[in-house]
Amino acid sequence: MTKFITEINKHTLGVVLIIVSALILGTIPAAIKEAITSLSPATQFAIRFTIGAMILTPFVRNLNVRLVRDGVILGVLLFPIFAAATIGLETVCANQASFIFGLNMVFVTLFELLFRKRLSIRAVLAVILAFTGIGVMSWKSGEPVIGDLWLLGSAVSDAAYIIVLEVFSPHHQPVPLVTIQLWVVAVLGILWAAPELTEHIEAIQISLGVLIYLGVVATVIVILLQTVAQQWISAHEVALFFALEPVFGAIFAFLLLGETFETRGFIGAAIVLVGIILTLTRPKIDESDSEPPQLQESTVLDGTAKRGEVLVSVLSANKEIENLF
Repeated sequence: MTKFITEINKHTLGVVLIIVSALILGTIPAAIKEAITSLSPATQFAIRFTIGAMILTPFVRNLNVRLVRDGVILGVLLFPIFAAATIGLETVCANQASFIFGLNMVFVTLFELLFRKRLSIRAVLAVILAFTGIGVMSWKSGEPVIGDLWLLGSAVSDAAYIIVLEVFSPHHQPVPLVTIQLWVVAVLGILWAAPELTEHIEAIQISLGVLIYLGVVATVIVILLQTVAQQWISAHEVALFFALEPVFGAIFAFLLLGETFETRGFIGAAIVLVGIILTLTRPKIDESDSEPPQLQESTVLDGTAKRGEVLVSVLSANKEIENLF
């Protein structure tokens, strides 16, 4: 009973962390647009991730081969997410960018179906509602531009990252795992920006405040929160709660830039919240669907499923994970 309560608390904490991440993500488009007014996307990108990596490095402990391998893989997946979004924001407005990036929910769902994970009708309906809500809030008519394609690529990359992070994050401490990712992205960013870095020294000094915010809050804190949260909640839930990002983005746009919220914005926000509520009630309904895989894992030898065997397997797995640290 105590273990069940603890698991529920972890799930709730994971949801809270993802919502905080979505809140911070809502501030990023405006911050990036301000930074790239004086800096090239590559320079802003390289400085941002270098700042983040340097801040976390002193706190790294207990490196091992598996940790470095997983961190490098995640870093390679992380690079196109932010690089493509940065390029896309040069030509796409924040609302349009939020809508396109919100497609990561759909791609996560498609990837999960591809990997043969179970998704209930309630979960699929929640994705459809949240995606529809984003569309109602953010969509503006107009001809497609190349920036849309960059943001679409960013959404696909983010979906892949969320799926892989769900697999890797439970086996490592968050800080070293995130630090390795940030150094991989920072190195790739420096290589990308190398031809023009020296030309932007003065602009870097002028935009240092925005770059520090992007590096510390919008990079280190966001990725750390997501890494911790995905130890306790599924990739599908992460993608759906990230649907709140354009909602928060619209709020920040109103508070900081004076942009008004039209009627369709309120309607879209309400639809997104309905999708979130469906997700919050999903674990109780789908609890029976999540048990068979555990029982199947414990019945490899004799085909029988006993509660004690499952508990022993879980405790053994936890012990092995602790030994990694």
